[in-house]
Amino acid sequence: MKNALAIWGFAFLLFACTEDKNPENTFGHLPSSPPEVRVLSDLPDSIQPKTISLKSLPPPRVVQVPAQDAGSYSYQDDNGETQTISLLAPEKQDLLVLRNESGEIIKDTNGNPYLLGEGGLSQFKTYSTDDGLALDAVNCAILDSRGHLWFGTNGGGVSRYDGSTFTNYTSSQGLAGNILRSMLEDSKGNIWFGTISGVSKFDGYTFTNYTHEDGLADDVVFSILEDRSGNLWFGTGGGGLSKFDGETFTTYTTEDGLADNFVLSLLEDREGNLFIGTYGGGFSKYDGKTFRNFTEQDGLPSNRVRTFTLSASGKIWIGTIGGGASLFDGQSFTTYTIEDGLAGDVVRTILEDLQGNTWFATETGISRFDGEKFTTYTRNLGMPANSVLAAVKDSSGKLWFCTDGGGVTRFEGSSFTNFSVAQGLGNNIVLSTLEDRDGNLWFGTAGGGVSRFDGKSFVTYTLSQGLGGEIVFSMIQDRSGNFWFGTGGGVSKFDGKSFTTFTTAQTLGTNEIYSIAEDHLGNLWFGSEGGGLSKFDGENFTKYTSDQGLAGNIILSIFEDSENQLWIGAVDGGISLFDGKKFTNLTAAQGLVDNSVIKIKEDQEKNIWIGTEQGLSFLSRQERSKIGKTDSARLTIQSFGTQDGLPDNLIQQIVPMDNGKIAVGTNLGFAFFDPPKGDLAFTKLENLEIFNSNTGYPVKDLTDGQNGMYQDSRGILWAGTGSNKTALVRFDYRELARNQNAPKIFLKQIRINEEVIPWHTLAENSNSEAISSDELNNFGKELIPEERDSLKKRFKGISFEGVSPFYAFPENLVLPYRHNHINIDFGSDELAKPYLVEYQYILQGYDEEWSPVLKKTSATFGNIREGDYTFLVKARFTGPSNAQAGGWTEPLSYNFSVRPPLYRTWWAFAFYTLLFLSLAYPVHRYQRNKAIQAEQEKARERELEQAREIEKAYTKLEAAHENLKSTQNQLIQQEKLASLGQLTAGIAHEIKNPLNFVNNFSGLSLEFLDEVEEELEKMEESDVLANVKDLLSDIKVNLTKIKHHGGRADGIVKSMLMHSRGGSGAMEPADLNEVIKEYVNLSFHGMRANKNPINVDMVLNLDETLPKIPLNTEDFSRVILNLTKNAFDAMREKINKVGPDYKAKLEVRTKDLGNAILIEVEDNGPGVPDEIKDKLLMPFFTTKKGTEGTGLGLSITHDIIKAHNGSLDITTVVGEWTKFSITIPKSS
Repeated sequence: MKNALAIWGFAFLLFACTEDKNPENTFGHLPSSPPEVRVLSDLPDSIQPKTISLKSLPPPRVVQVPAQDAGSYSYQDDNGETQTISLLAPEKQDLLVLRNESGEIIKDTNGNPYLLGEGGLSQFKTYSTDDGLALDAVNCAILDSRGHLWFGTNGGGVSRYDGSTFTNYTSSQGLAGNILRSMLEDSKGNIWFGTISGVSKFDGYTFTNYTHEDGLADDVVFSILEDRSGNLWFGTGGGGLSKFDGETFTTYTTEDGLADNFVLSLLEDREGNLFIGTYGGGFSKYDGKTFRNFTEQDGLPSNRVRTFTLSASGKIWIGTIGGGASLFDGQSFTTYTIEDGLAGDVVRTILEDLQGNTWFATETGISRFDGEKFTTYTRNLGMPANSVLAAVKDSSGKLWFCTDGGGVTRFEGSSFTNFSVAQGLGNNIVLSTLEDRDGNLWFGTAGGGVSRFDGKSFVTYTLSQGLGGEIVFSMIQDRSGNFWFGTGGGVSKFDGKSFTTFTTAQTLGTNEIYSIAEDHLGNLWFGSEGGGLSKFDGENFTKYTSDQGLAGNIILSIFEDSENQLWIGAVDGGISLFDGKKFTNLTAAQGLVDNSVIKIKEDQEKNIWIGTEQGLSFLSRQERSKIGKTDSARLTIQSFGTQDGLPDNLIQQIVPMDNGKIAVGTNLGFAFFDPPKGDLAFTKLENLEIFNSNTGYPVKDLTDGQNGMYQDSRGILWAGTGSNKTALVRFDYRELARNQNAPKIFLKQIRINEEVIPWHTLAENSNSEAISSDELNNFGKELIPEERDSLKKRFKGISFEGVSPFYAFPENLVLPYRHNHINIDFGSDELAKPYLVEYQYILQGYDEEWSPVLKKTSATFGNIREGDYTFLVKARFTGPSNAQAGGWTEPLSYNFSVRPPLYRTWWAFAFYTLLFLSLAYPVHRYQRNKAIQAEQEKARERELEQAREIEKAYTKLEAAHENLKSTQNQLIQQEKLASLGQLTAGIAHEIKNPLNFVNNFSGLSLEFLDEVEEELEKMEESDVLANVKDLLSDIKVNLTKIKHHGGRADGIVKSMLMHSRGGSGAMEPADLNEVIKEYVNLSFHGMRANKNPINVDMVLNLDETLPKIPLNTEDFSRVILNLTKNAFDAMREKINKVGPDYKAKLEVRTKDLGNAILIEVEDNGPGVPDEIKDKLLMPFFTTKKGTEGTGLGLSITHDIIKAHNGSLDITTVVGEWTKFSITIPKSS
C-alpha cells in the first residue's frame, strides 16, 4: 500500500511539475520524417509476443463485497509482504437536502428529497468588513445608474462599491441615520436613503434630510418608490404612506383606506397602480383615487407582505413573512412554500435574473425557481449566512445577496460546482471518471478508492470492499457490463457483487495500471507503469513492450479510433498505432511537439488530438490518412501552446465536447476552443476561453489519469484537479454567465504629483458638509484648519470650475507648470471580475499613440508642457460575453490644461522684447556711426580694388563661358554618338536585309545572262527567241529589286548620317506613324544586338487616320530612339531584380486629339519614384551608374518636343509602369 502510494505520488508529480525539457521547441508546423514501423511477423522468435493462458497462472484474487462489516482477507503486496484487510460494507454519504426548522427532510410529491444546489459546493464571492464594507449586517441594496452598488447596513451607514473599493457614508457626513431600511436612485440621479431616523437625499455632494418635522409620516422608512410622474413615495413604520412632490408631503393612512399604517414594501405596476405591502394588513392596490385591499381571505398566504417584484410577464410576485411567495395575476394567487422546495417561508426579496429565473431571498437561504422546480442554496453550499435580507442584480446580471451578519455575497452562477470528501468523495484528488449504463458516475481517486455517484449520494469502494488498490488511475465498463479499475495494485474487475483482481502474478507488466481500453472485438488492453501493454481476451494474456516495437513501456493513454485502430500514448516514446500486426510509431521526428504523450482523443471530424508535456498536437484527418502510405514522410502535425493562448503547455486531459468544442485540461485549469470544420485550414485556436483561478473560476491543475476530465450524457463536464481547494469540478458550459453589455467606464480620482487631493477643500464654493465628506473619504478624518491651510498653500495656483458629484474630481482643471504631474484613476462597472477588464488610454497633445493594452486602472503623466490636453480611455471585457459586449467601448474623455512657467508666459516674452530693444538701440547707434566712418575711409580704396577685380573676373568669366559652350557642344555630340552607337547594330541589321536582296538578285541576273548567251547560240531554233525574251524580263525584274533595296540601304545610311550631324531644323509634312514604326524597329534591333538583350513584347497601337503633320523628321526620330532606349534599359533593370517570371512589354500609341496628336510610350518597368521624376528633364541628371549615361538624353528630347511646340508629360506607378505622353500640334 505504501509502495503504491509512493509510485502514484511520483507519477503525479512527474506530470504536474514537469520542467520544460524542450525550451527551444517551435510550435506550429513541425518537420517530419517517415514513421518507424515494426511488423510483428518480422521479429525473431525470441521477442515474439507471448500469449499465456489464464488457466496456467495462479488464480486472481476474488473478494465478495460485504453487505455489513465482517471478516477479512489477505494478499501479498509488491514487496512480498502479506497484508490483511478487514472487510467493511461500502460507505455511503447522501448529499445535502432541504430541511425545515425542525430538521425534518422536505420531500416532493413523489417522496424524493429536495437536493440543495447542484449537490456540491456552489460558487459565492463574499465581501465583509475585512474588505471595507461598513458592517456585515446589510438590510438593503441598489444598483445606481453608474453601475455601482450601494449597501445599506444595520448600523454602519451606507457603503458604495465600485468594483475595487468601498466608500462609506455615515451620519458624520450628514446621513440621517446609520441604520438603513431602504434605498432608491431617482430619475435625477439622486440617491435616497430610508433610515430609522428619517430619509436622506444625496446629490453626490451633500445630504438633505427629511423627518416627521418636515411632513414625513414617520421617521422609520422601510420602502421608497418613484412613480412615473416623478413623485416619491415613502412607506413608514407606523405612520402610513407619504407622497413627496419635491416640495410638500402628503400622507395616506388607514383613515384613507390604506390596509395598515406599517408599510414594508411598494411597487408600481404597468398600469400605474401602486401596490403597498403592510405588516399585518395584507396589501393595498391604489389607483390614485381609491385603495383596494387584499388579505388572507382573498388567497394571500400571509397578511405580512415584505416585498413585491413585477415579473417579465406582468404578474406580481409577493414575498410574505411566514407564508412563502405568491404569484398574483390580478385575480388569484399561486403560492409556493418550503413544501414546494422554497428555501423558507419568510421571503424578503424577489428578483428575476437574465435567464428568466426567479430568485427568492429568505430567512433560511436563497432559492432559484425556473418555472418548474426550486434549487436552494444555503450556508452549507458556500453562502456566508442563511438569513438573507436583500438582493440586487448588477449591470452584468450577477446577483448579490445581503445577509444578516455575513456581509454581502455574489452568486457566481451554477456553471461551476465543486465536490470533495465533504460531499462523500473517497478522496479530493480524482484521477479517472466514468459514466455507466445506468447514468451513475464513477470517480477513481488518489488514495480513496472509487466512488459511485447517483446524483443523490456517494458510495465508495476501497481495499476494504476488495478493490485491488485505493489509487484508481483508470476505469471502463465492458460490453458485458463489468467494471474494470486500473489501480496501483493491479486491475480489478467488478461485477456489482465482487472484485476480481489481476496482478503481475497473472503476467501484467506491473501492478500500476494507468490506462484501460476495450477494442471492437471485446479484447481488453491494459497500459502499465513500465511494463508496457497487456491484452486480455478473457482467457489469455498477451504482453507487448518496446521489444516488439511499442513506443514505450509507460502507457498513459489507450483508445480505439473510429477505424478500429489502437492509439497508444507512451511517456518519452511518443505514439504507437497498432492494427494487430504491426506498430507504427509517431514521435517528435514526425512532428509531435513532445515525446511524452499523456492523452490521445479523436473528435467528431475524425481529427486526432494529442496532449503532451510540452503542448497540444493536432493531426488532421487528411494528414492522418497518410500514415502507412508512401507520403507519410510529408506528415504535418500542428502544435499549440501558451503562445497560442493556452494557459499552460502541460496537457493532462482532452475532451471533444458534444457541442463541438474541444476542452483541454492543463496544469493551469482548462480551456475551450472551436476545432476546424471539415477540411478547413487550422492555424488558430478559435473562440478560446480559459477557465482557471486567474480568470475567476474554481479550477486548479488538472490530474492526468484516464478520463480525469469527462463529459457525461447530460453534457456536464467533470474535471479532477490536484488541489484540495477545488477537488472535483462540475462544469455546465450551458449555464456559463456571460456579460450582456460592454463595461461602462468612469473617472474615479485625479491626483496631482502622486498626492490625493480633497478637491472640495480646494474649491471656492464648496459647503462645509461636502468638504467634510470629501476629507473623510480620502483621509478617514476631517482636516484641522492648519492642515487645510497647508494643503491650499501647497497647491496654490490650481484652478477649476467645479467638482463632479459622487466621485469628487475637478472639472475644467487648469494646472500651474510646477504641478504638471497628474495621475488619473478610472474604473468600470464590472464588479464581479474587474481583473478581466482591459484598458487603453492616450493623452492627446502628450502621447503620439494609444498605450499598450493594460489591466491597471491608473494613468500617470509627468513633465507636461503648457497646453490643452484631452485624456481618453477605453475598455473591453475579456471574460465570457456576447458579441456586443466583447469589443472596445467608446472612449471616455477628460480635459485639462497646463499653464506655462513664468518665464514662458506671453507677457514675459513681451518684457524680453522691450528690454532687448531698449538696450539694443543705443549700442546699435554707436556702432553704426563708427562703422560709417570706417567705411568712408576704406570706400575709395575698396572701389579701386573692386574695379581691378571686376576686370580680372570679367576676363576669366569670358574664358569660362567659351569653355562651357565648347564642353556643352561636345556633350551634345557625345549624346548623338552614343545614340548612334546604340543604333549601329540595329542599322546594320536593317541594311543587311536589302543588301541580301541586292546580292541574291545580282547572282540570279548573272545566271540569267549566261542563259541568254546560250539561247542566242540556239537562235536557229524556233522557240529560242521567246525564251530569251522571258529571261530578259526576269533580269529586268531582278534589277528593279536591286535598285529598290540599294535605295533602302542608301536611305538608312543617310538617316544615320543625319542623326549624327543633327537635322537642318526644317519642318516638312511627314507621316508620323511611319517615323515611329521605323525608329522603334531600329531601337529594338539595336537593343537585341546589345551585350545584354532582353525579350520584350512590342505593341504598336497607331491611329491609322492621322494626317501628315509638320515634322523635323531627323530630330523627332531622336525623341523616339531616346524614349524607347530608356524603356528597354528600365525593363532590363526590373528583370535583374524580379527574375525570369517578369514579362517585359513596350507599347507605343498614337491618337488624333483634333488640333493635336498624342504619342504615348509606355513600359511595365520598375516605374520612377516621385523624388526622381521631377528631375528627369534636367540636363546632366541621370539615374544610371558610372558612365552609362550623360544625363542629356531626356533633356534633349524635351528640347526637341518644345521646338515642335509640343509638350512632354511623365506618369508612373512605382514597381508597375511608366508612361511618356507627347502632345504636338497638327500645324507648326
